[in-house]
Amino acid sequence: MNAKQKWIMGAVAFFLLLVIGAFGYQELQKEAERQREMELAKQEEDMSAEDASGEITEDENQSQEETAEYADAPDFTVWDQEGTQTSLKEILEGKPAVINFWTSKCPPCREEMPDFEELYQELKDQVQFIMVDGIGCMGETEESGRAYVEEQGFSFPVYYDKEMDAVITYGIQAFPTTYILNSNGELVTGGSGMISKATLQELLNEVVE
Repeated sequence: MNAKQKWIMGAVAFFLLLVIGAFGYQELQKEAERQREMELAKQEEDMSAEDASGEITEDENQSQEETAEYADAPDFTVWDQEGTQTSLKEILEGKPAVINFWTSKCPPCREEMPDFEELYQELKDQVQFIMVDGIGCMGETEESGRAYVEEQGFSFPVYYDKEMDAVITYGIQAFPTTYILNSNGELVTGGSGMISKATLQELLNEVVE
């Protein structure tokens, strides 16, 4: 099992834990179950139509392809580099996004951030980069975070989680942690630990249309 497969397996497990445990999406699960029951009922109707005509209907073929169900990325409040308070919903621009939780006190964060910068330069027209500095975590301060970004010359958008709203909302327990969102603002995958440029590129390729 290669590093990418291990990261994805861990990401999927972490994502499921996040959705089921941290956010308690019981209502979403109930709604998804109702939708599945409706789809099954429709498939039975389409199968009956297939038996009569000997052909698979277009609706049935489409329902077989559209099997993935994702949850909306929970909103949070942060401050941008100009000191303006904003939220994830206000930040999202209707295209795929990567959210990275980091601190300047975290060695793995510092090691992977140049790769994020490189991919940001390559994909910024297609993918949003939302780099969230966990203020108050690991001794991080806004001053130390800003100094590190300036020192390294990073140009990707950085947001400061001054009240730990994003960290608490997403149940962050380790840095770095990265999430991938599709163009609908839904969580596709995520996990903790340093991620390589190649793996991040492949994950982003899966959500870029």
